[in-house]
Amino acid sequence: MRILDITLDLETCSTSSHAAIMQIAAVAWDRFSKDDKQMFFGNVTKPCEAEHFVRSIDLNSQFVEGLFDFDQRTSEWWGRQKREAKLAVSDNITDPNAVPTELCSQTLLNDALAGLDEWVRNALREHDADNFCIWCQGTDFDIPILRYAADQTRCNKLLPMALHHKYFRDCRTAIYECVGAWLARDDNKQAYTKLDLLNDPTLAYKLLPQLPDTFGGKENAHGALYDCIRSSWFTWQALRLLLL
Repeated sequence: MRILDITLDLETCSTSSHAAIMQIAAVAWDRFSKDDKQMFFGNVTKPCEAEHFVRSIDLNSQFVEGLFDFDQRTSEWWGRQKREAKLAVSDNITDPNAVPTELCSQTLLNDALAGLDEWVRNALREHDADNFCIWCQGTDFDIPILRYAADQTRCNKLLPMALHHKYFRDCRTAIYECVGAWLARDDNKQAYTKLDLLNDPTLAYKLLPQLPDTFGGKENAHGALYDCIRSSWFTWQALRLLLL
């Protein structure tokens, strides 16, 4: 049975489960790849080359419907970000090095959810996969927001990963625990221990091979597609530690 791994990321206007969604992105990858240059199904060196889905979402309709949250603190946080980070969520940009000259048209939320559902189904067929896992940075943020959005837009018959827990996987937990198990091995010569990781979970990311610069840098962070690539990369690297 072949499993297809898909990392999902949302950029939102709030941290609540009823948050308005600014952008949705997803990336397909292969946990069984033996080469990090092939984990995205090809010699991928930048986000636009990976098998991906990305949509920037119209906020006007979400605002006037009164069903979604817009948080002042989140708005202020975005106000402090660099121009590149803002453009990454306001445009349908798939190349982090591209600088748009004008804003792209944005998609209604229900159309974006239907598009995501179709993209997942096509990816399953293309890779002849019997099942799939949806990875997120924690299962308490993206998934509840996506589930609520699907319900409010009457897309709840779509998006099986938004409706059933068996598809969920948490990137953060996988990274922490795989690196922790690796540090606890008797033959490990690292200067750090599992206790160090418990005291500073971010150490896990520092001990893993870093995402190549060709995928973008800090200025691209918080664009949903870049975040999908980054989460997929570190999750794959962490899972590989158990096979070394």
